[in-house]
Amino acid sequence: MKRGEIWTLQDDHYASKARPAVILQSELVDEFDSVIVSLFTSFKRESSPTRVQVEPSLSNGLTKISYVMVEKLFTVPRSDLGALIGCLTDEQLHAVSRSLVNVLAITAEDLTQAG
Repeated sequence: MKRGEIWTLQDDHYASKARPAVILQSELVDEFDSVIVSLFTSFKRESSPTRVQVEPSLSNGLTKISYVMVEKLFTVPRSDLGALIGCLTDEQLHAVSRSLVNVLAITAEDLTQAG
């Protein structure tokens, strides 16, 4: 599993039906039996800085305009993931990363301070 891949999440604990989720966790920490994901929704929230719009395409496997709910991060067992359906583009993944910076309140100072 790689960051940016879109998988179905099939467990009823997370949604009422199987829905797509994007892997956000780095491959550098892939030794865990769980993975950090964010769910997609088709519900458009007006002017939300935490939702990243993704148009359906052959490469992402989505069937309608969807939004990554960056404010809804989940750690799920890898076994709860169903099928790999596609992948975000580099541009879309960068937009998700920028939104994560806002959701988690990460500043440039956080990244440059030592110890």
